Amino acid sequence: MAEVDGALSSDGEASDVAQAPSHAMRHELGLRDLVPMQILLVVGITWAGIAAKQGGTHVAFWLAAILFLFVPLAAVVGWCSKVWPLEGGVYQWTKFALGPFAGFMSAWNFGLWALLAISNIGILTATSLSYGLGQRAAWMENNHALIVGLSVGLFVLVLFVNLPGFGIGRWVSHFGTAVTVLVTVLLMGLLFVHPHVNVMHPHVNPQAPFSLAMPALTLMSMNIFSKIAFNALSGLEQVAVFAGETRDAGRTILRSAWIAAPIIAVIYILMTGSVLTYIPVAKVDLTGPIPQVLAAAFGGGNGAGGGIDWGLMLGRATILALAIALVAQYAVLVAETSRLPMVTGWDGMIPAWFTRLDPRWKTPTRSIAVIVLLAIGLCLLATSGGTGAQEAFQLIVTCGNIFYGIYYLMMFAIPLAVGDRFGVKAGSWLKLAAISGILVTLMSLGFNLLPIVAVASKWKFAVKVGGTSLGLNLLGMAIYWNGTRQRTQRELDQSAE
Repeated sequence: MAEVDGALSSDGEASDVAQAPSHAMRHELGLRDLVPMQILLVVGITWAGIAAKQGGTHVAFWLAAILFLFVPLAAVVGWCSKVWPLEGGVYQWTKFALGPFAGFMSAWNFGLWALLAISNIGILTATSLSYGLGQRAAWMENNHALIVGLSVGLFVLVLFVNLPGFGIGRWVSHFGTAVTVLVTVLLMGLLFVHPHVNVMHPHVNPQAPFSLAMPALTLMSMNIFSKIAFNALSGLEQVAVFAGETRDAGRTILRSAWIAAPIIAVIYILMTGSVLTYIPVAKVDLTGPIPQVLAAAFGGGNGAGGGIDWGLMLGRATILALAIALVAQYAVLVAETSRLPMVTGWDGMIPAWFTRLDPRWKTPTRSIAVIVLLAIGLCLLATSGGTGAQEAFQLIVTCGNIFYGIYYLMMFAIPLAVGDRFGVKAGSWLKLAAISGILVTLMSLGFNLLPIVAVASKWKFAVKVGGTSLGLNLLGMAIYWNGTRQRTQRELDQSAE
């Protein structure tokens, strides 16, 4: 089959197709671009809030999550990116190892997850603004008109950032990562230095920010573990989508994963500890825990002699900078997701209309525009019908988690199913890592129907999540079989001529 040309030859060396430029796309990315992109794509400001629901024993959960999912993920991603260093990432890996149908459904489920993930941009930005601008802006968090306006405006900005490609996009990624790291450093400082505290009014932690005790294993705690393991620490594979735009893709992607992994782990543990230093567990705002911490840390003082309160100004500026970093993160996600219609179009799964590159920028501008329009539509749908921000956020996240779980099950199955068909075999340790990843993913899928915030109706919540997941996957299957039928018919027509 022609598809095998993109894998390894019998002597273990990458074939010419695997090393060739992907359809004239520019090779603009290197290691110094992928490492910050890894950090930006994996670190989410909401997951520290979910981990904080566990209290000080979150440390044990983070360490267990790193052992059972994060390290196995880095191992599988590194191996697959060396075997198939092709534009499209997991789609390509799954297509070669498990077949074209599995490859398409992998890309379909990832695309659905990404669309749902970026569709909450208005909700998260409104939450950040409500904390960054003080009490007078508290109304912003649940204002439907503002959320819609922010979503549309920010996605238009994301569209124009992505159209020229990584000439601009990689600097947006660098900025977002720099802000994330700087905020982490600030949060680390807030563990020891508490603004607006004096001898008369000392700081008292609502609970211990860190504890080495083993957490109690309850239904709620295991639910939290599944979410921080699978959701907070997943994403290292995402930069592989840009393999066709990366110099020495196999080696560069592998190195970027192992360099970024320990940095990401430290960031999450420190973020969670900072949340618990200032916010009682029961009052953690899951849609904006870091802005909430910054507002609590810097919002309690007065400027000396009626002057400017520089601590308060710093806290608010940091919250707003973090909101901008979120937009940068979602700009990279849009770029990533837009490559999937392009590469599936190369394989004839969907219309070739999606594959056309801009003659000047060499980017899939049509695919980018479609992704942005779909994300806006999903945002409008999720926030309609009187759904509050917390419930809407959980609905978006939970539906997305199911799609992402299906995609991850396929990816972790690759080392178990590939055998030696491509001139290489997955070792025993890699297979064990893949099994660990599958088990954690299945655990996460099982807990997805249990929201960790109050919702209007748990049954309606479960029906919305389950119905959406099933319906959209059936739609994906229909699109695949229709595309296959049309491609077969074209081949028959060409042979008849």
